Amino acid sequence: MNMITQEAKKKQAIVKYALRKGKSKASRVYGVSLSSVKRWCNQYDGTWQSLLPKSHRPHSHPNRHTKREERQIRNSFKKCYERYGWDGVYSDLKRKGYTRSYSGMIYAAKRMGLVKYKKTKKKSRKHRRYPELLIPGEKVQIDVKEVPYNCLRGKALRDGKHFYQWTAIDECTRMRFVYGFEEHTLENSTKF
Repeated sequence: MNMITQEAKKKQAIVKYALRKGKSKASRVYGVSLSSVKRWCNQYDGTWQSLLPKSHRPHSHPNRHTKREERQIRNSFKKCYERYGWDGVYSDLKRKGYTRSYSGMIYAAKRMGLVKYKKTKKKSRKHRRYPELLIPGEKVQIDVKEVPYNCLRGKALRDGKHFYQWTAIDECTRMRFVYGFEEHTLENSTKF
């Protein structure tokens, strides 16, 4: 049983008590306002479904698009959306005398159900994986980084030198070769 049903059944119990003992006593016993008890008693027709909350949405709005404007939006959407998108639809409507805003036109089109949202499919991970390498030396990762200051020792630390570490890792065997240079240059990369 969901929360809405529980609330409606609680209201039904209050209304039944109010019909037996009086509305003001029911409001005091259950801790509900007298106006709420009176409203529920007027709504009650013998079933708890009559006490379910009703929508507060207005039935109409004075600034809502007219039938003529909705027809214009539908026609322009069919004519221009595929090729020009929302901008094309709006400019076509403007040529026909449409006076509403761009965002109002899009909102009305969505309300009319002209836009269908497509879910983007995620690519599966198996397509992104690299093929397994079986031959050593077929693929090698090479990287260069500056050796952090806190890793330096002795004379290098005292003189404030910078060292750069070149690393090569074989993809198949995962064997690693590391070498260091004092300068990060193209010549040192070639020597490595």
